[in-house]
Amino acid sequence: MIKAITFDLWNTIFDNKFYSDFRLNCFTLFLQKKQIVYDFIDVKNSYKLAFYLPERNYEENEHIYTKDRITKMVDILKIDLTESDKDFIKNEFEEVMLTDPPSLKIGVKQTLEELSSDYKIGLISNTGITPGRIISKVFQEYEILKYFDRKIYSDEVGYYKPHKIIFKTALESLNCIPQDAIHIGDNLETDIKGAKDCNMYTIWFNESKYPKSEQIQPDYEIHEICEVLQIIQKLS
Repeated sequence: MIKAITFDLWNTIFDNKFYSDFRLNCFTLFLQKKQIVYDFIDVKNSYKLAFYLPERNYEENEHIYTKDRITKMVDILKIDLTESDKDFIKNEFEEVMLTDPPSLKIGVKQTLEELSSDYKIGLISNTGITPGRIISKVFQEYEILKYFDRKIYSDEVGYYKPHKIIFKTALESLNCIPQDAIHIGDNLETDIKGAKDCNMYTIWFNESKYPKSEQIQPDYEIHEICEVLQIIQKLS
């Protein structure tokens, strides 16, 4: 019997939204104020190298923090910035979501409201540059924070999905065994494989109707978030 339901964040609860242009502008404006000479192409390339993580084996990688990425960027550019400078840029990079939040997926709020009355609800999210503390503030603004019993972010746990640690942390915090839990997410590798490796049930949110994978097979597939309600009802 299902007792706990966990959700992915990006492309499951939130629409995907990119802030790269803002962050690049923020960084170049900071250099201008410091009267540091730079080449924009070099800045753009250093940003890509530091912030666009290549395809990799997530199982072997710990979470990479924003300040570490900024330090890498600065090292590539061979410019001198103090730790205070880096902290300022870090905060600017991390907090941009508060001024321009992503949209909620259609049906998310209603689905969470209905499920939360009977089940424990959790979030399991890989965070890139925007940390969990900022995401939680946006949840509060959208009035959905109250539906989550636990929120597990990679920047707080130290590991990305599909690492088992992040799923086990969520299950332990929800006081639930894997066989009584189901995870919903859009990414076959990080969400579905990660949850299945921990013996959880899985729902693939395939909004774009991508072809099925022979290697990773979810227990269920949906195209709209509200379809979760029907599946949970059947499992209960």
